[in-house]
Amino acid sequence: MTEPVRIDLGCGAVTRPGFVGLDQVEGPDIDHVLDLTRDRYPFPDRSVDEVFSAHFLEHIDAPNHVFGEIARICKDGARIEFWTPYAFSDEAFLYGHLHFITEETWMHFCVRHRDDHADLLKGRWQLHRIVYVVLPGTLEDLARQGVGLDFAIRYLKGVVHELGVEIEFRAELGVLATVPERVFATSRDGERHPVDTWEPPGAAARRRGRFGSQLARRVRPRAGRRR
Repeated sequence: MTEPVRIDLGCGAVTRPGFVGLDQVEGPDIDHVLDLTRDRYPFPDRSVDEVFSAHFLEHIDAPNHVFGEIARICKDGARIEFWTPYAFSDEAFLYGHLHFITEETWMHFCVRHRDDHADLLKGRWQLHRIVYVVLPGTLEDLARQGVGLDFAIRYLKGVVHELGVEIEFRAELGVLATVPERVFATSRDGERHPVDTWEPPGAAARRRGRFGSQLARRVRPRAGRRR
């Protein structure tokens, strides 16, 4: 049985363990040096089982060639995982970053407008999971302020530190779109939890208290008029 082929695109100085490293700059841990936005990747068609890339996409002008090569080399059912700074984090604005990426970027590519991007993606990129990395200190701040995580991610800046997406490549265009799971973790490899299940301590009790007060006001009998 042959070993699965896993590649790390834009690996930088350190290649992910068990992966083949590709980057545009030479380094001791890089297996292939090439221009990832122009050159043909050194793998046959339908030969790669997994593609990983961290903090690479935000540095390039356009992903067209990258996505096309990923689609060419991936086996049907291959796993694709991208990590980028979240657009509403301070790190997203560092010098050298050309794009601000959120979950909406991937929802357009993979779900809402996937037919418009079929030529670019050369297949169906099934978005299975959106992962938000929220640091422990941020969760503590939200708890102190009584703010739920789902609300904070949707409406506040500086909550999500890093965004990850887990995608399955399918060559068949007839595959139906998936509804991605939204989860969070306190580190990239940390335990995943559904976003909509986290809320600050005591939030449920406060909701019950508010509901009880509102109900009491509604059912309280009105005082009779004096004649």
